[in-house]
Amino acid sequence: MASRLASLADNVRPSPGKAAFANRARRFANGVSQLPGFPLLWISVAAACLLTIVTGAFNTGQIPLGQRSLFWILVLGWTLVKWQTWFVFTVRKPSDWTRASIFGGILLNLPLPLETLLAIRIVGLKATTEPLGSWFYALVISIALFAVIWAAKHRMGFVRRAATPACGIAVPADVGLLARAGVAPEALVAIQAEDHYCRVRRRDGSSALVHYRFADALAEVAALDGAQIHRGAWVAASACCGAVRDGRRWRLRLSDGRLVPVSASRVAEARNRGWLKRIPSTASVV
Repeated sequence: MASRLASLADNVRPSPGKAAFANRARRFANGVSQLPGFPLLWISVAAACLLTIVTGAFNTGQIPLGQRSLFWILVLGWTLVKWQTWFVFTVRKPSDWTRASIFGGILLNLPLPLETLLAIRIVGLKATTEPLGSWFYALVISIALFAVIWAAKHRMGFVRRAATPACGIAVPADVGLLARAGVAPEALVAIQAEDHYCRVRRRDGSSALVHYRFADALAEVAALDGAQIHRGAWVAASACCGAVRDGRRWRLRLSDGRLVPVSASRVAEARNRGWLKRIPSTASVV
């Protein structure tokens, strides 16, 4: 019976191609979920789109439903793309939301008359648009978006405050970045900065990519036994298995088999911790 169950499990095991696709889909979903303002911004724009289509807002009620729907999907869909991209590049911490909202409301709405006219032409209408009218309904839509922005600010701010030390007291490592990455402190190998994200590496060789400031990540793991060994890398002490010398540079070998470079300014600390014990260079470089 056991052999039959094992055989059945082998038969339903996903193929390598499907597994790779599933992994890519999970990584994509994880990346989207970490976008600043997600999902509140997306939900708000979708609700605004539905509302403007149903009510025929801003004198679009006379347009046939099909063309009206396509018009608002184009206009508000492009608005979502602009705002989400803007937030990705301008929001790093909770205090950034106000500045990003004000400047975004000005810069992103300036080309709206031309964008509206383009959407009108795409849906096959011959109507025209007045710049002042376009900017007016842009103001109305922006006010609604700003409400979402403030809600997203407080949502993001809760996570950031949890990861920031107060009065020199280290924040517990089971909140903030590690909680969002789904990594237990004892399973943590390293944290590495990747642009505006942090790559959290586990002992089993897997990792999670989280939209997070590296400085906040360092504050979060301050209570754990480890050290920053590069401007964009922190490693757990228990994960260090030795080091490889490459000319004048050192690389630490971690328990997951990877090699992480040690910056010149961090060599002394790594040596004092006893991490710079030479081993054959057989691991992969991070």
